[in-house]
Amino acid sequence: TGPVAKDKSGTVCVNIHAKPGSKQNAITDVTTEAVVVAIAAPPMEGEANLELCRYLAQVLEVKKSEVTLDKGGKSREKVVKISA
Repeated sequence: TGPVAKDKSGTVCVNIHAKPGSKQNAITDVTTEAVVVAIAAPPMEGEANLELCRYLAQVLEVKKSEVTLDKGGKSREKVVKISA
């Protein structure tokens, strides 16, 4: 099925493998398991999670409020929901 799916309500769910502390924000790979995203923010106090959601909103051209972290707040393996 790949890293992107829709739930029953029509919300798009994306499996993310985050790499915080990178030099710049970038989508570095797309595997059958997850979208690999390098994040420039450090993995401290939720900074990388906020930056991940902000970056994905920018790339997908949706509002920041439409991108939310669903699972994996303390993990590199995350699920992000896009409600646009």
